[in-house]
Amino acid sequence: MTMHIIFLIDTNAIQQAPGGQFGNPASYPKGHPPLKYGRGDNPDAYTNQSGDTAVTVAFNEEVLISVQDSNSGINVACAPVGLVAMTWQGNPVTLANLTGGDAVIGDISFRDDRTDLYDYNYVVGSNSPWSPDNENDNYLVTRHDATLLSPVKRNPYIVIPALTVPGTLQYGLEFYCAIQGTLVGTYWFDPKITISASG
Repeated sequence: MTMHIIFLIDTNAIQQAPGGQFGNPASYPKGHPPLKYGRGDNPDAYTNQSGDTAVTVAFNEEVLISVQDSNSGINVACAPVGLVAMTWQGNPVTLANLTGGDAVIGDISFRDDRTDLYDYNYVVGSNSPWSPDNENDNYLVTRHDATLLSPVKRNPYIVIPALTVPGTLQYGLEFYCAIQGTLVGTYWFDPKITISASG
């Protein structure tokens, strides 16, 4: 199974607060953006929630995370470009949480369904750790740069592989926003995922 989580970005607010760079993002100006989540190919049937909701995913379920303009602007392109594992069960994340037989998450991947149709590519960028308080030793950073060259609808997303350990993961999500082909800024916020116990 796959849980789809879509964060709804208010690009009007972003235009009023441009800023942030890849690896050094600005705080999203409206706290946690609202989200919708669900399974299957019909996002209109997904559940809508506030951005403070810890989305519950099933044991052994992968998670697909994307961002989109809540204003449905045709000249807007949004793309998640970084994921920071921040806390696990309220405690700072360590490598022991992330690797080996008890790993919380595995290898993150960045994907775009339409790379063969649109001029959008993820490329390997700086992998220097980013976190709000710069305590780099306790964060797993996965980051890929993105090129937003033309304002067309795309479907870029991050995939977290099957989650197999019950608990709550707080993570930082870093994303780009470009309007009419011009980068407005790079932003972050820190949502949560709760993995339910098996069976």
